[in-house]
Amino acid sequence: MAENDRFNKFDKKNGRPTKEAEEKKTKKVLLSMTEKQHQKMQNYQKMFGKNTLTSAIEFLIERGEEKVLEDLENFREK
Repeated sequence: MAENDRFNKFDKKNGRPTKEAEEKKTKKVLLSMTEKQHQKMQNYQKMFGKNTLTSAIEFLIERGEEKVLEDLENFREK
C-alpha cells in the first residue's frame, strides 16, 4: 500500500509530479518590447541556458528581487 502512495502525486497521463493549486501558472501577462530589447532578452536566454524567453525573464526577476531585498537590508542596517 505504501508503495502506491508514493506514486499518487504523479499525473497519470504524463508521469509528471502534479502541482498544487497555488503553484499552477494561470495568470498571463502581455509584455511589449522593442526589437532591441527582444534581442537582448534572447541573448540572456542563451547565456543563462534557458529554454524559453519566459524562463529567462523569470530568472532575471528573481535575481532582481534578491538584489533589491539585499539592498533594503543594507539600507536598514545604516
